[in-house]
Amino acid sequence: MWLICAGDLAVLNLALMFVFYLRFGGVLPAANFGALVDTLPWASAVAVFLFAGLGLYERNLGGFVPVMRALIPAIIGVSLATAAIAFWVRGFAFPRSVLVLGAFAQFGGVLAWRGFCWYLDRWLHGRRGLLVVGAEETVHPLLEKLLDLPERLFHIRAVVDPQDPALKRHLAGADAVVVGPGVPPSAKAKLVAACLEAGRDVYLVPELYEVMLTGARVTELEDLPVLRVEDIRMSAGQAFLKRAVDIGVASFVLLVTGPLLILVALLVRLSSPGPVFYLQERIGLRGRSFRLLKFRTMIDDAEKETGPVLAQANDPRITRLGRMLRATRLDEFPQLLNVLKGEMSLVGPRPERPVFVDEYTRANPAYHYRHLVKPGLTGVAQVYGRYTTSPEDKLRYDLYYIRNYSLLLDLKILLRTVPVALTPSAARGEIKEASDKTAAIHALMSGARETAAGGDERKLAD
Repeated sequence: MWLICAGDLAVLNLALMFVFYLRFGGVLPAANFGALVDTLPWASAVAVFLFAGLGLYERNLGGFVPVMRALIPAIIGVSLATAAIAFWVRGFAFPRSVLVLGAFAQFGGVLAWRGFCWYLDRWLHGRRGLLVVGAEETVHPLLEKLLDLPERLFHIRAVVDPQDPALKRHLAGADAVVVGPGVPPSAKAKLVAACLEAGRDVYLVPELYEVMLTGARVTELEDLPVLRVEDIRMSAGQAFLKRAVDIGVASFVLLVTGPLLILVALLVRLSSPGPVFYLQERIGLRGRSFRLLKFRTMIDDAEKETGPVLAQANDPRITRLGRMLRATRLDEFPQLLNVLKGEMSLVGPRPERPVFVDEYTRANPAYHYRHLVKPGLTGVAQVYGRYTTSPEDKLRYDLYYIRNYSLLLDLKILLRTVPVALTPSAARGEIKEASDKTAAIHALMSGARETAAGGDERKLAD
């Protein structure tokens, strides 16, 4: 990643210098060139920070499209920071035309550089074959998610039960192994050991209790090494700092977007009968209920006949303006008032309605851990998950956030919310047709059963 980072900085700086050179016809005035030289080191530092916060220095398993999405807010942020730094360093000696044209040149240059790196990585590593290990009753939902991975990058070679004697043979032909939930600890330990010995990458879907172990510290009882799992609640200092950031950022955003929100309120009032705002009971910190505030995006009294139900992708109850507000996330902005009241935070698990909290808690008692922190406008599940992500997988994301909370993690999530908000389809991803996916899963599971049957026959023969 250091090579990619160095390439990013080289492209960003060279693109700006090239536009600068064109702007002045190859003759650079000393004052303007001095502004450029003084600005580039600071702008480069901001670029590294933004690129890292938006995940551009992490290995992406979702193809090249997420990289393109993240580059848009990254370059916008770099351009705004460059303008501010240039003004601070040398006043108006940095031409505005260079800033505008430079942003386009930087985006095109970095996109080309990242595209080259992506294709080079594909050429070096090829299409990766995945071996999926899991019991038949738990592996089906996992296969649905894996089949949404880019086909040009991954393909599922086989699905194997953890107790299948043919597991080692399949391991030899795989590039990486995905271990589903529900695999017994003893079988999981043997599988990880076999993968490490064979030099294969392992992707474990953690059990919920295993998520709580992340960040555990090694200590000792006498001479016995043990893992110390500390309390997952925030300290008083963390809670105070988080609250201060919530108030500051929420106040600033409401001040800046105030005219736009007033316009949205008028449009909601004029576009369909009913109130401007929609108040809904949600469950927050320590299981207390509060009234969540949103711009109304559905027809008035939408649940009169259906009762509490989750919105569907093409829900007929959503108004025409409501679809636009949901796509741009503008309907969520009034929740900044919930943040100022202390009922929510900028970052945290998304609050759910009482009826769904009861349903999810009955299915998984660990669900109540989400209420150890304030709910948020955005969260890890919203940034990394999809619209169709299951409640259990969202819970894994939320528990990871609670277990690993830091102000830096909050900033990282806020940054990564930007490309998700700018591209409504980002949260859903490109999902294959249900019929194609069902046929593929059936074929994979049939192959797994045949392999298991063959193994049983060999056992009997022996």
